[in-house]
Formats: sequence, structure tokens, C-alpha cells
Amino acid sequence: MKWICTSLLLLLLSFNASSQSLTGIWRGYFLQKSTDLLTGRITEERYKYEIQINELPNHSIEGVTYSYKTTVFYGKASFLGIFTKQTKNVLLKENKMLDLKISDKAEACLMTCYLDYSKEGKLETLTGSYTSLNAERKSDCGDGTIYLEKVITTDFKKEDFLTKKKPENAIKAAPLAPRPSIIPKVETPSTARKPVPTTPPAKTPVTKAPEAKKPAAVIPQNNTSVKKPSAKPGAEGFIVIKGNSLPAASGEPQKISPDSSVKEKIVTDEKKMTQKPKTFPVPRILEERDNNLIETVYVDETEVQIDYYDNGEIDNDTITVYHNNELVINHGRLSYSPLSFKIKLSEENPRHVIITVANNLGDTPPNTASMVITKLGSKKRHEVDITSDEKTNAKVIIEYRAPASQKKN
Repeated sequence: MKWICTSLLLLLLSFNASSQSLTGIWRGYFLQKSTDLLTGRITEERYKYEIQINELPNHSIEGVTYSYKTTVFYGKASFLGIFTKQTKNVLLKENKMLDLKISDKAEACLMTCYLDYSKEGKLETLTGSYTSLNAERKSDCGDGTIYLEKVITTDFKKEDFLTKKKPENAIKAAPLAPRPSIIPKVETPSTARKPVPTTPPAKTPVTKAPEAKKPAAVIPQNNTSVKKPSAKPGAEGFIVIKGNSLPAASGEPQKISPDSSVKEKIVTDEKKMTQKPKTFPVPRILEERDNNLIETVYVDETEVQIDYYDNGEIDNDTITVYHNNELVINHGRLSYSPLSFKIKLSEENPRHVIITVANNLGDTPPNTASMVITKLGSKKRHEVDITSDEKTNAKVIIEYRAPASQKKN
């Protein structure tokens, strides 16, 4: 009986985890950092912040945001984003100002939020940081932190996706094509194929003839060359995995007489690989086009992840990315799901050049992307807007600078 109750509890927990959704109203505040020009001190100004989220079947999110001091003076913006359930990270990017009621001295800014989802009992929260740009001049509006809680009421008006109402022009509008689901189809036990047991035929006793002696195989003692298997493409398609892996041996291990010269050569080669980074020839596309430097980003950690998202509306932009002339993303299509790779930095190899190449101009030229650089230790993020076309590539330099506490005296 105890086992049955435990199984039932696990089933309920599993059901609750799978039904987890961001759809709803989230309200709290954000703190905007600013520097006093007279004193040089950093101050924080508090604003109210409300988000109404609609999570779609493929875990992309859409909806509206409200930034306000009061419900009379506010800014309302639409947003797009992605919810990564495995890591519980939320990327939310405001893309258009829908309504603006502010004073003459204030300016409208669009925010990009990097949030983490958490649930403790009935309390669900989204916390993290944000950056912002002026909606018209595209200049920096500052950054800060965000805290939101999931609530059931709104300070404004519920959107149609929360009230389950159809838009007024739903009858006249053409039906939208269903969004592709990224959830793989899994066969249930009832539909999965099962092996059909077969009964081996009865063996007829056979009288063995005396075996003839086989000549002893001659194995060359000093032959150390091994034929390498041909490489197979990975399942990722356009993602190129770095590093080399040794082919697995098949069959019984063969004994090879030790050769000290071969061992010394292997050890020497391994030392060279660890001491000096591998260099790659400059690809032709980087020589034929201008490589425009967008930004130099300084980091104080040795492991960094780089994610590419579509900058706004999905319009079939595809990109190819090179890291120090090495191909890392090949014809990747920009969407709400990131195109990702990681790099390692060190004092011996501090400077890393990332060049983004536009394979096409998409439905709306030019080719645009959001490049998010995340330091894996502290989870701090930095976003760079990437623009490229058929004549110009976008170059970003990531440079490692060791923290003051780790610098050698």
C-alpha cells in the first residue's frame, strides 16, 4: 500500500512539472541604474513592471509589457522571446512600442530581459537583469535588475490570449499556419515495435573432419599506421563541433611491439596541441567581404557561451559563423531557439575573433541577429546587435582579462 501511494505521488509531481507554463500575468518592478553627472555616484530608480505572457506550444513566448510609475503615465510594448525549460531561462525582447503616455522630458526605451524562472510552493517568480535601447535613436538607455511574481490580476487590461477571446477581426483574417512543434514524437509502448521471438532450428550432429593446419599469420612488428575511419556528419546539421575524438577500436586489441620513437612523437604532439591553439586558413568569404568591427567585449572568465537569436520577427535569415577562422555554425537559420557554441579563453590565448556572415538577406533586409555572450561562471550576459549583408560581415572580438586577484605580480 505504501508503494502504491509513493507511485501516485510521483505521478502527480510529474504531471505538475509537465503542465508548468509561463502563460499569465507577471508583476513586480525593475531598478534602473544611472550615474549622477555631478557626483559620479550610481543611483537606482524604481519602476513598476507588468508582463502578460502567452507561451506557445514550441515554448516561444509573446505578449505585452507595461513600464510605469502610475497607470496614467506608462509605456506599453509588444515582445517576443523563448522559454528554455531545461535550464528555466527566459529571453524576452521588446520589439515595438504600442502605446506611450509619458512626460515631454522622458524617452521611450525598449528592453531586453534575461530572466530565470523559479517556483517555491505556490510562489512563481521571474528574476534577472535587463539592457535597454532608445526606441528611436538606438542609443543606450541603461540597465538594471528585474523582479516579477505571477499574479491573477492586472493593473491594466487583460490581453485576448488571457481571456480566451478572439480578436475582433478574427472572422475576416486568414487563418494562421500552425507553428511547428519542436517536441519530438515518441512511440508509446502500445505502438512501439516489438521483436518477434524465433525458435532456432534443431541442430543436426555433424562429424567434424580433421582440420588442416593453417599457416601462421605474419604480422609486421613495426607497422604503426592505422587507417582512420571516415567522419560522419553530426545530428546537429549546421553546428560544427570543435575538437577531435579518437576512433574506437573494434575487435580484439592487437599487440604491437613498443617503439620508443613513436611514443616520444605522440607525447610531443600532445604538448604542442595543449600549448598552442590550432590555426585555420582565412576562409575566402572573409577575404572577399569587408569585416566590420561591431564591438570588443572584455570578459574576466575563461568559459563563454555564444547564442544567436533572430533580432525581432522571424524572417528566414541564415548565417554562417567563424571563430578564429574556424567554422562553428554553417547556414544556421535564426529563430527563437538559439544557435549556440562555447569558447575557452586563457592568458595564453586571450583574443578571440567571431565573424558573422550573412548567407541571405531574409524576407526583410538586412540580415539581423542578436548575439548573446554569457559568462558561464557568473551567468552574466552581454548582448550585441549584429547586422550583415552580402558585402559586409560583422566582427566581434572577445578578449580575456584576468581578474586583479589572479594577476601575477
